[in-house]
Amino acid sequence: SQGRRHELWVVLTIIILALLTGNVSYKQITSFCKAEEEKLIEMLSITSKTLPSYSTIRRVMLGINIIDIQSILTSIINNYYSQKSQEDWIAIDGKSLKNTLTDYEEKSQNMLNVVSWFSQETKLIIKVEIQENKKKSEIAVVLSMIENCDLSNKVFTLDALHCNKEITKTIIESKNDYLITVKRNQIKLHNRL
Repeated sequence: SQGRRHELWVVLTIIILALLTGNVSYKQITSFCKAEEEKLIEMLSITSKTLPSYSTIRRVMLGINIIDIQSILTSIINNYYSQKSQEDWIAIDGKSLKNTLTDYEEKSQNMLNVVSWFSQETKLIIKVEIQENKKKSEIAVVLSMIENCDLSNKVFTLDALHCNKEITKTIIESKNDYLITVKRNQIKLHNRL
């Protein structure tokens, strides 16, 4: 325990709270700590009046199975969200976690990507999937998530990466609607607009 300033449960609680609010990288979690410092110290009864540093957060996150944490959080959130039957806009987006980059010299680099679904109504991330980009592309992950979703009457918003017929067809088949950014990745459609 020499040098230990924070109990593990405190660090894990802060990480989980940060993840629930869309902060997924070490820097984002550290920024969350700074922004919510007073509330966290009071809520968690932290007697030292200091929160975990970037290094502490990183060390703890490297020692946990993030997939298990994701699964537990997703289950809790889905239970809460399923009780909400109103219409909702859901922002679907993928982010690469640059601190997980393993092969800096390779042309095709491998890192973890997080695809999240953010509910505009509840302000919660309602679905998350983490994958290695060498194993599965963001497009494939989003497509799979839509195929397996049990939501209906929602509007999915996506960036231009997902502007393709397969994604839009799958969204319609899932009884949802979409709003997708169009850029030059779909040149004919872009020119028509």
